[in-house]
Amino acid sequence: MQNPAKDPPPTGDTGPAQRRTERVKLSIPIRVMCFAGSAADFVEDTHTLMVNRDGALIALKHRVIPEDTIRIINLENLREADFRVVGEMRLEIPDYSGWGVECLERERTLWDIDFPPPLDPAGSNAGALLECLGCNKQGLLVLSLIEVDLLESAGMLQRLCQHCGQLSTWTYADLTRRPKDVRVPMQPPVKPQVGKWNGKIERRIYKRIGVKLRALIRNARGEEEIAKTENLSKGGLALCLKMTLSLGEFVTVICPYTGSGQEFEQKAEVRYRAPHVAGVNWFYGLRYYAK
Repeated sequence: MQNPAKDPPPTGDTGPAQRRTERVKLSIPIRVMCFAGSAADFVEDTHTLMVNRDGALIALKHRVIPEDTIRIINLENLREADFRVVGEMRLEIPDYSGWGVECLERERTLWDIDFPPPLDPAGSNAGALLECLGCNKQGLLVLSLIEVDLLESAGMLQRLCQHCGQLSTWTYADLTRRPKDVRVPMQPPVKPQVGKWNGKIERRIYKRIGVKLRALIRNARGEEEIAKTENLSKGGLALCLKMTLSLGEFVTVICPYTGSGQEFEQKAEVRYRAPHVAGVNWFYGLRYYAK
């Protein structure tokens, strides 16, 4: 069973019913420029938090309001386009607010990624952000659980690439991108934000991979919720839930979850949470607990 939502959805909700494509949690360096907006003109180097084909959730220090028009430059590939500010989403990052933005130029995309339609959270299909080693095209590919197993064991997968037309090898794409050398005087890019838990810095030990797998989360009260993961590592996973969990709370995780009753259960501890990310109640980082 699921907990009812404790908070109303944020302005500019980009949940599955509104999104035209699936989203991926991805940090891409960007430059945001605002001229003749509601606040003072500004230029800020920052990063995305989540992206889909037509929009993004971005972190900003400067203030904007819904319906403002901003220019975004992808500092990885130097593509740019105009975006409409949809709404604000609270972040637990000091001095930053999260803003949902929608591209006003539908014929172009800044992210160099192919996105499928939104995955059904209750469906058995998975998704993974992969890169073709033949042409370096990246895509959030819809995978079967057998293909996920092949990726986990071999670290690669053979698939036909629609971009280069070849049967090529695909591997996990990097979830944290880096900017090119942009020869324009500017403030330095925002340093990656490292979360804290009980006042201590949380540092990642394992590399994260962009995989969307069906997972079941059960809290100590026996309440359960099924959702798709946002990313995975050997040490844990991240996902969005309606369920309210506290930092330090222990939960039971089944991932991947098929409903067969034969899956392996793992204990995990809530090490990170952020409210109202991309139109859902809570975004959680869970670390597997080893006795």
